Amino acid sequence: MLSEYYLEKFRCMLQSNRSNPSLNSVYLVGGAPDVAETVPVIMCGLLLLLACFNFTNTSIAISGKRLKEIGIRKVMGGMRYQLIIQFLGENLILCFFGLLAGLLMAEWLVPAYDNMWAWLELDLSYMENASFLFFLMALLMVTALVAGSYPALYITSFEPVSILKGKARFGGTNWFTRILLGGQFVISLLAIILGIAFYNNGKYQNEYDLGFSKRGIISAWVNNESGFNTYRDALASNKDIVQIAGTRHHVVNTWLNDPVKFESVEREVDIMEIGDGYMDVMDMTLVAGRKFVADSETDRKESVLVTEEFVKKFGWTDNPIGKRVVWMDTVQLYVIGVIKNIYSRALWAPVEPLMVRYVAKDKYQQVVIKTDPEKMASVDEFMQKKWKEVFPNTLYTGLWIDEQMRETNEINKNVSVMFGFLGFFAALMTAIGLFSLVTLNIEMKMKEIGIRKVLGASMANIAGVINFEFIVNLGIATVLGLTLGYFATDAIMAIIWEYYLDLNFQTMFSAVSLMLVIAFLAVGYKTISTALLNPTKTLRDE
Repeated sequence: MLSEYYLEKFRCMLQSNRSNPSLNSVYLVGGAPDVAETVPVIMCGLLLLLACFNFTNTSIAISGKRLKEIGIRKVMGGMRYQLIIQFLGENLILCFFGLLAGLLMAEWLVPAYDNMWAWLELDLSYMENASFLFFLMALLMVTALVAGSYPALYITSFEPVSILKGKARFGGTNWFTRILLGGQFVISLLAIILGIAFYNNGKYQNEYDLGFSKRGIISAWVNNESGFNTYRDALASNKDIVQIAGTRHHVVNTWLNDPVKFESVEREVDIMEIGDGYMDVMDMTLVAGRKFVADSETDRKESVLVTEEFVKKFGWTDNPIGKRVVWMDTVQLYVIGVIKNIYSRALWAPVEPLMVRYVAKDKYQQVVIKTDPEKMASVDEFMQKKWKEVFPNTLYTGLWIDEQMRETNEINKNVSVMFGFLGFFAALMTAIGLFSLVTLNIEMKMKEIGIRKVLGASMANIAGVINFEFIVNLGIATVLGLTLGYFATDAIMAIIWEYYLDLNFQTMFSAVSLMLVIAFLAVGYKTISTALLNPTKTLRDE
């Protein structure tokens, strides 16, 4: 009896369906979980933070050359707040040009991102979207303030007398710049771990045994047994079609869900009704017992196959063959065989217990064929041709199994691409930041390096003087990044998928190795060129 009703916005239906699975009459594509949408946003925020760190360190590295300008302006009566406003204004202008460059890149990246998702439609409309313009302005101001505040405050803090007498030696790394660099290492390592982990997980899930064939299968809807027989006979002449089967339900698009009882235990289970040859066409694996006997009325009325998860859910520890279960309170069915688990919902949700029944031919609703995956296009074209001959007034309903599983494959691929892209840019920005700090450190230690070279220090010794604190910083950041990466990756994957590839040593080792290579490339050239520099030039300048 209807007790109440209400109208719900389309935007709210998906969230309602997630929070209340009983509302499954709203037949919407489930899509990826919320975390699949929020995590890239968080990663982009971390990349923006990386960019701010880089901007801060780079500003400090290059602003040392402006100490004399600052000293003269202070002597001439310039106030510190005026210098701070000047530096912040310069940073704002630089950020503005960076924003323009970002918008130009977005004109290319947004359509590319839009093309990655079949159901997504993105459009960059600046003038028609006031909230987006407000976001850009807020982003510009916040970025300029966060990135430019410390350099502006730090650079203008020097006394003019010490600057003009040459006593103020600007530069060197301090606790703040070390924290910024360490934060860059941690975020970059996290992004690299996520990129590698999601790439490996995508390969793992694409190769995961779902309990049925994922390639070379084409299905089409038919009205009844007569339609199935006619169409099957028309297809039989094609030698590229290996097998043909009729069925009521198909693992990728239809099944029932009903309570089934064994003694005092009742469970909600998926139920499929299949016809002759369907198990062979779909490569469903029998692990115990037997299959259905063709045209057996006994099997149709009282025999069922169950999955391993079905056996587990009902707690059967002994031989399940011959067990009696009750469906719809009155239908008594006997287990004749056990098949491997069927992941009909892919790997997003836990595998459900499945009971398979043998259906009468007059209930066939689909024809399913098996062919060589390389010949699917030609076979599909043949099926369309025969369809027009047999059912001239009906649209062809054939679907490749690849198309029916496209959403799962698409999300796996695109998530891997996104995290790989984010990892690349995180590593690139970290390399830039590291190069800036190494340059700053070298400028501060030029006299020390020159004296050491005069006294016979080796290139390795010079490299150690330049990079020791960065090596320590990188070591600490590696420990923190690996710890954060391990827990973050596992948490994100556990929310998105039920079955995924656990983070392993190979992934962690690959991420750290890549990070070390990036760090070496960032500092190697500058370190070697400094170590080879003639000490007389550096000491003369000092």
